[in-house]
Amino acid sequence: MSRSSPLSADVPVIVDANVFFAIGRPSNPKYERFRREVRTAGVVLQLPRRVVGELGGPETDRIQRALDEGWADIVDAPSPQDADAVTGSDIARRVIANETGQPEHEVEKTDTILAGLVIQHLRDTGATDVVVLTDDIPAKHGIETAVDELGYGDAIGVYGVSDIIDDDSDDSLTVI
Repeated sequence: MSRSSPLSADVPVIVDANVFFAIGRPSNPKYERFRREVRTAGVVLQLPRRVVGELGGPETDRIQRALDEGWADIVDAPSPQDADAVTGSDIARRVIANETGQPEHEVEKTDTILAGLVIQHLRDTGATDVVVLTDDIPAKHGIETAVDELGYGDAIGVYGVSDIIDDDSDDSLTVI
């Protein structure tokens, strides 16, 4: 592969549910390519518990395999008493609502939790970099805005599945 992956064993990676929907089940070639890239980079994906719930729970084959093989781990959402994380989530919610035309109370909570997790992780661990994987453009903008407004803008990279694995049109072919 000629391009450079944004994944590194030194940088925590927080993942949105849409990434696991995009790569499909373990039998999907896209899942296998994604798995290989993550394992080659030596990364352990951080899956918020709410993301795991959206995917059908930890016993779902795509999650179970990642957990069993050690390239994913389940993490809890920030505490509702964590003012910085709540502020980050609120900022992300407003941006997403504005971009999608939804009322703020209808914005997907997982997308806002990702922003709070990034803020919490950067603050609590002293990390200088965090990667978020999402293919949701409004969520990407909300997370980036929240992190930037809280002073951590240089410490985050938000990427999609196509940044990790090349798009292979053969993945969607069905032989009849």
